[in-house]
Amino acid sequence: MAAVVVGFAVRGSSDSASVEFVLGAGTADSGSGPQRKVSGELQSMTTDQRGNIALFTRDSQGYELWTADPGGAVKRVRVPALDRFGAGALSQAVQAAAAPDGSLYLALDGEGLWKVTRDGQATRVVATARELPLKDRTPPERVPPLSVNGVAVADDGTVFYSDHQNQRNSLLVHRLRSGQTTRIAGTPLRSTQQVPKRDPNLLDPKTGAPAEDTYIPEDGNAPLAWNAGNLYMHTGRGILRIATATERIYPVVAARDTASLKRPDSPFKPFGKAINGYVDAPGTGDARHASSITVNRATGDLYYGAGDPRPGNGTNGISAKFRWSGDLTKSERDFRDSLRNAQETIYQVGRNGDLSAVTAGAEALSTANGYLYLAADTCPSTETKCSTANSQSAVLRIHLPAKTS
Repeated sequence: MAAVVVGFAVRGSSDSASVEFVLGAGTADSGSGPQRKVSGELQSMTTDQRGNIALFTRDSQGYELWTADPGGAVKRVRVPALDRFGAGALSQAVQAAAAPDGSLYLALDGEGLWKVTRDGQATRVVATARELPLKDRTPPERVPPLSVNGVAVADDGTVFYSDHQNQRNSLLVHRLRSGQTTRIAGTPLRSTQQVPKRDPNLLDPKTGAPAEDTYIPEDGNAPLAWNAGNLYMHTGRGILRIATATERIYPVVAARDTASLKRPDSPFKPFGKAINGYVDAPGTGDARHASSITVNRATGDLYYGAGDPRPGNGTNGISAKFRWSGDLTKSERDFRDSLRNAQETIYQVGRNGDLSAVTAGAEALSTANGYLYLAADTCPSTETKCSTANSQSAVLRIHLPAKTS
């Protein structure tokens, strides 16, 4: 089947989900989204509910922001305030989120939380212990975050962020409103306190527990997703839901009975219940974006990235089966064949609790207007080492089913 231009996206189909490139994987320095070559290492990607794309990349100098509107117009700007976080910097972006006013929030690990305008102006709104050194006998509830690990924005503009609070691997979640920060989930620990043995994955999924009194172990990044009063959190060990009105926490994907799961065999086909699904902790290096999460606000379906849905099976087998593909141009095939983090599979949790596999080969996720947006980066297969100098990034999308099966 020959490539077909649909709007500004190149559409393809395969045994996996049908894909459209919307930004990057092209060869040109001008033109619409899929015609463009997007140089730089992927840092994060998000969309607003109108389908405007924001893609952060990093090169030797610092950060660039690429935006594409639904009509295909592309804008590229540098983010000067983040120039000192170029190649070689310790901190890298973990997650981006779009706010209703058009601004963007970027969780930048040990460098805190930043608010970024679409013309590239950036302001730090949450500082970490690197800027706010600890004092002797600082109460645990006043300890600044060591790193900001995730961010989400509610419909009214309220910002939520997660942080790795201390060396005890304690995750906290905060609400940021009108410049005031309030902890809504997670328990801070003193260095002498014993780590609670209670695993949040073992909470009753119907009754949950008070979110502020629940110890949440940290295992990698902790990205967030917002929908209809619920905040979803990918802990690297499971998916948790925080009901923000009652501030109670509930397990969603929690490895209760992994043996009950079937082997996924086609996109969007349920193979078990989400409460039984296994979430592996993300690895190091190129897998740093592996714990992405997003929610389709129209249907309530949740999407997250992980390895095999059962422990001990690795990632290669299932990711190879569900790798996105289709009728691609040569440059798009080259991009697909050189993905840096192709072993992560994207799963769907339906409103009815069903667990399905969707696709594989993505490092950041977002949803808008009935589409699941995926971001990935690559470097030429001929290169012995990937770096910001030879990396390219792209955003593609999958049309989502109207209803959960």
